[in-house]
Amino acid sequence: MGFRDIKGQDRAINILKRAISNDHVSHSYLFYGPDGVGKKGVAISFAMALNCVEYNDDACGLCTPCRKIVAGIHPDVTILHEESGEIKIGAIRDVINGMVYKPLEAGKRVIIVNEAERFNLSSSNAFLKTLEEPPAETVIILISSSPDMLLQTILSRCQKVAFNQVSPQIITDILIEKLGLEQGQAEFVSYMADGSPGKAISLSSEDIQQIRVEILNGLFIKGNSNKIAAFDLSEKYAKDEGYFYNMLFWILTCLRDIMILKENGNTELIINKDMNNALSKVKDRVSMERVLDTMGLVKSVYKGQDRNMNRQLALDVLGNKITEGI
Repeated sequence: MGFRDIKGQDRAINILKRAISNDHVSHSYLFYGPDGVGKKGVAISFAMALNCVEYNDDACGLCTPCRKIVAGIHPDVTILHEESGEIKIGAIRDVINGMVYKPLEAGKRVIIVNEAERFNLSSSNAFLKTLEEPPAETVIILISSSPDMLLQTILSRCQKVAFNQVSPQIITDILIEKLGLEQGQAEFVSYMADGSPGKAISLSSEDIQQIRVEILNGLFIKGNSNKIAAFDLSEKYAKDEGYFYNMLFWILTCLRDIMILKENGNTELIINKDMNNALSKVKDRVSMERVLDTMGLVKSVYKGQDRNMNRQLALDVLGNKITEGI
């Protein structure tokens, strides 16, 4: 892995490559942008480039430091992840204690904090002290999709590098290259991914596509004649949080498609293109008011999870509303 292997983030990568070439690497960075667009991959590539013994502003991927970083066994490159929903003070203290010593092997010690918005108050304050007096040979990289949740005092001490959504064309190429998808299937998935290659790769799995077909057939295509199937679906997908959110996602894509078909009938703009004939029939028997009202209910179910809403009950209500309305 190196900068050259990451697609769609040329601006962010060029900032980092110039910093290395000009010997102006900051002691702390904030990589921010949507989920799944390559922030963590660029952070790891940056750590490799800073310590690669072959290349000046990229990573060869073959030298000992590069291979150790990719394998996650380099003693001077640490990646912190959330634990039970937060980044705990104990993990931060371990990192801070290690900074007292010079790097064992690397020219630059690199600390990567994934999902940095998950700092709790104690870990935020502890990390702030490190940012105020960072060791000269250490580079800290915070990664966040919600930088507004970080303390302003932390934000002010980091050089900010923005990551953008990736175009559907680039995502299509990634899916073809990495997963071997056919052109048509790759294009279909890329337009559902909201500019996120990571999301596109997840949505490409056969399991997720099976969920999509099952949900759209059960709730929308068969409609009022299949209310029992709607309750079966809610029972099936409420048990697992990931499946629950997948169900809500596919319901929203279908409602969006129906709304577009009602507005202008342009099948090129819909997500579920393989179901456009069936959805075209659905749009003729449902009002725009009903579509918008149901979309509002889906969004309220999303928000309700923050209040520990009963997932199966929420899906029962939602499924009943959909099958009654279409």
